[in-house]
Amino acid sequence: MEFVKEMDDQKENLNVAFLNAAIRLNLKLLSVVFGTVSGLSLFVATLISHLNGGGDLLGLLSVFFIGYSVSIPGAFIGFAWAFFVGGLFGSFLYFTYARSLGTKIADVINDNQESNIFFKPQILKLESHSIALAIGCSVSLLLIISTNFLVFRGTANESVHASLLSFYLPGYSVSLLGSLVGALGLFTITYLIFRVFCLAYNKISNYRNNETPRLVYYKPKTKEPERLEPAKHVCILGAGPAGLATGHELSSNGTQVTVLERNDYVSGLCRTVEVDGYRFDLGGHRWFTQNEELNNWFRRLMKNEIVMVNRVSRIYYGGKYFNYPLSISDVVTKAGPLTIFIAGITFFKSLIVYSVFDKPVINMKQAYTKQFGSKLYEMFFKIYTEKVWGKPCEELSSDWVSQRSKGLNIVTIVREAIIHSKNKVISLVDEFMYPKKGFARICERLAEDILEVDDNKILLNSTVTEVVYHGPRDFEVIYTKDGNNSSVRSDSVVSTIPLGVLAQIIRPEANQKVIDAAKSMEFRDLITVNVMFKKQQVSKDTWLYLQDQDLIFGRLHEPKNWSIDMVPDDDHTSLVLEVFCSAGDELWSLSDDDVAKRCVDDLVDKLNFVKREEVDGWAVIRTRQAYPVYDLQYGEKTKIVNDFVAKFEGLHIAGRGGSFRYNNSDHSIEMGLMLGRKLLGLPVDHMAVNTESTYHEEKSMSGPQRDHYKSKKIVVD
Repeated sequence: MEFVKEMDDQKENLNVAFLNAAIRLNLKLLSVVFGTVSGLSLFVATLISHLNGGGDLLGLLSVFFIGYSVSIPGAFIGFAWAFFVGGLFGSFLYFTYARSLGTKIADVINDNQESNIFFKPQILKLESHSIALAIGCSVSLLLIISTNFLVFRGTANESVHASLLSFYLPGYSVSLLGSLVGALGLFTITYLIFRVFCLAYNKISNYRNNETPRLVYYKPKTKEPERLEPAKHVCILGAGPAGLATGHELSSNGTQVTVLERNDYVSGLCRTVEVDGYRFDLGGHRWFTQNEELNNWFRRLMKNEIVMVNRVSRIYYGGKYFNYPLSISDVVTKAGPLTIFIAGITFFKSLIVYSVFDKPVINMKQAYTKQFGSKLYEMFFKIYTEKVWGKPCEELSSDWVSQRSKGLNIVTIVREAIIHSKNKVISLVDEFMYPKKGFARICERLAEDILEVDDNKILLNSTVTEVVYHGPRDFEVIYTKDGNNSSVRSDSVVSTIPLGVLAQIIRPEANQKVIDAAKSMEFRDLITVNVMFKKQQVSKDTWLYLQDQDLIFGRLHEPKNWSIDMVPDDDHTSLVLEVFCSAGDELWSLSDDDVAKRCVDDLVDKLNFVKREEVDGWAVIRTRQAYPVYDLQYGEKTKIVNDFVAKFEGLHIAGRGGSFRYNNSDHSIEMGLMLGRKLLGLPVDHMAVNTESTYHEEKSMSGPQRDHYKSKKIVVD
């Protein structure tokens, strides 16, 4: 089987390589034709203009084409330049299709069921970003090179035609700095023009050729999820959102569940703590999902316990506060023209490096730089990210950025600033739902419903020590409670405990390779400090991200801004400060009071948020295994462990720690609900959750609808 798979992979790679080579071969001919047409067009236009007495418009080309003029000799020089540049543009434009089109054709060839697509007429869809990027970069580079040639030749003051460009490109002048400013403006204008052109072409093409198949839209058929035999008794490890959501879906449809939880409370990382009338979450969780059916499920579950919260998120950097998600106007106003210029240059550079030359993105620094440029990355992402993970961004995988902010970039931000349409897309979410007495109420409601069904159990203070596999769909889960060993026998097990821990407690034991991979799956820990104040309000923020290495905490939020029920009365408030650390390091080793005092010192002395006499006390909560660390080897390690776990028929994983995937709470709940349906016998892939390429802060009204969560019972055919 391994040999057959290897041969299939080689065949697919050969197809891709062959087709890409064939497409590039055609590019040579296309480039010659493109260049010839461009050269002849300029040659004829120059002769006509010369016979009519010349003209300033064509004279502007002397800026780009050295030696060109509106004359008979200039016509021949213009032909040569236009042939060269036209050919370059032609190959540059079509090259943008070579990588993607060859792969698409290879996919069709390898999928025999769909190979007849070649015998149908094809309509080509224009890749607007690729075309706009190619032309924008080309004309901008041409402007920089030609302008600086005039400068170095010493004819800058004599270049009348070049100076005319300043009317069209604000900030442009025949100088080194002027060429860079002009190039940025020219790139922006050209990019937007061709994006609009391609958009119009595609819309009209789609309308006129509605029934015609399009090769670029083709996707190989995915394997249908398997349909399991319905479970009769499911043992769930962990009473966090994923585990309880699984149990809720199962028990709502008549399947017995037993939930084992090591803590003396349900909710896991979504815990809400109450101290002296103050409530606070461990990090400030909000309910937001792109799945409207899941929103409806949430409303049914929580009923009248929901409040709507206006999102106000900001980034603190260099003593200033910037809106997050980033706003172009906000950054321009607060950062200053020099910073904006540098940011523009670095973003332009990243476009060339990562889009034009297709440099691979491996680590987190490269991922952020590709999306925003190196300057904005250093301003708004580097310090906070490295504080969260305790590692340099160069040592962290780009996958985390893909999950958290794929689709968010300069183009998204500009689009939002210009269009800000809320008809089809709710972008950069500015409002969300929240349980008025804290996020843990979601898990508490799930637990309440589970326990209403006879024979269901949620056992707290129960630490799982072994998962014994007796055969397909036959498990014995051993746990300790009050110092005594007990066990649960079930036909299925759902694990939301850390994936690496699960691999180490399964019996029969894993081999050493799996154990080594499991032990190396790192988590980042968290100290949450809730500082209480005799003060009505500290800020209007729902979140504030601190891009400051000197502060002990990396993020804060004010629970009262989420719900008035989070404080004892309107005369008091609190701030929840997140101190990112790892068990055993310097911060973790501090006493609770020492951590809290350092937090207060930073609030008072460095941020000037409050006065020391306004502090009314504090509460400190320590949380282990809060964030799975995506180091550069995490993908390989996760695959090794997942392959081992998959061998046990009836064992399933879910949740942030359980799947070693950085889920939001809605992802974990949706994953749990879908897993519940899978265990009821429906063909559902619960691991598809949190794999979309859309930005998590962008909600499409026609967004992912993987499954429906109705209030009625499920009937399996």
